[in-house]
Amino acid sequence: MIRIVACIKSFRGVLLLGVSICCSLCWAAEMSNNAASHTPAEVLLVYNADSPVSTAVAKDYAAKRGVTKSVVIHCADSAVSAANETISLADYTSQIAGPIGAYLKLHSEINFIVLTKGVPIRVRGGETGSHDENLPASAPLNASVDSYLAAMDYPSRSDAVKIAIHGSGARGFGWLNHYWKADVPFSHAKFGGYLVTRLDGYTQADAEALVTRAIAAESEKNSSGEVLLDVQPIFKFKSTDVEGQPLDVTGDIPDESDYGSWNADMVKAGDLLIARKVRTELDRDETFVGDRSNLRGYFSWGSNDAKYSEKAYESLTFAPGAIGDTAVSTSARTFLPTTGGQSLITDLIAHGITGVKGYTDEPLLQAIASPSIAMERYTSGFTLAESLYAASRFVGWEDVVIGDPLCRPAFWRVLSSH
Repeated sequence: MIRIVACIKSFRGVLLLGVSICCSLCWAAEMSNNAASHTPAEVLLVYNADSPVSTAVAKDYAAKRGVTKSVVIHCADSAVSAANETISLADYTSQIAGPIGAYLKLHSEINFIVLTKGVPIRVRGGETGSHDENLPASAPLNASVDSYLAAMDYPSRSDAVKIAIHGSGARGFGWLNHYWKADVPFSHAKFGGYLVTRLDGYTQADAEALVTRAIAAESEKNSSGEVLLDVQPIFKFKSTDVEGQPLDVTGDIPDESDYGSWNADMVKAGDLLIARKVRTELDRDETFVGDRSNLRGYFSWGSNDAKYSEKAYESLTFAPGAIGDTAVSTSARTFLPTTGGQSLITDLIAHGITGVKGYTDEPLLQAIASPSIAMERYTSGFTLAESLYAASRFVGWEDVVIGDPLCRPAFWRVLSSH
């Protein structure tokens, strides 16, 4: 039997709904049973000893979270120069992947890798990543350092699937993520690869605050605050498109998916959260939503929204434990102050978000995190890293996941236990 209790408040074309659907809550409880806490013993902390900021952020994280396993690398300091945010494949291999790989061979218990501000964000010249479609096929590919590390053992795995990716002016290659849509805890032994996250932001203080907020969320059981899903109705979709989200990718991608599909995925996320009695603003108005505070989750089109407002974007603030993503091609192109270009996730970090996904280069819409999977997992008790990686189709691509991978907010654990 399905029992529906609804409370509806309408303003500016928005419906705020509170709906309890018994079958959905039973499913949520089952998912919660599948979720498992992870420990600091599974985390490898990687920092750049040639960067004072990277070293300081690493020491702060180790002290707050009790992480004792680390690899010290030496490379150009990306905390001081945008030019240093990109590293060549040769330098990446010798300065980053080599030391990390040597450590991992002796430590099979590692499931998560945490990078700190000052470690480059982009590797140029690898076998996966993308370049402008108008360049020769031999032009070097760009991938994020984080996603390249996440797939570091994929080339040697017989079950790994490498695909060609084309669309939105970019062309390249990536690996299908083994953890895509997984509903069990991550382990390197089971899935291969690693869940790589980064503690970064405009400043050292921003990077360190990510950890402070993650830990605060683990003891805060107050569930006030809402999830904001800012649909842009100009990108058309049908109600029948919602159920089939998120769309799977099983092979080569000839072109970018229709924008309406991500709108439909946001609607599916909204339906799921409402069924779990999570306060949710599923906005279907054309206006770009701003002036919201204490948000628990956030998904929008960012500057790709036809009605985007920088002022509205900058007005959003977040509760500890909040996660999100924006469908913006280069939202993680830099973690240094800049002007112009598309909206950046660094602004969301500065305004209090705890975990967020971004992209160093043109990723295609297929690479953007599935809102329904991310929020489904997170509200079922999975960690920040598990939730955002389960919502991501590719590794070895251009993705950057920001935040403490172990973050598991208490208010979601309380929700899922009921």
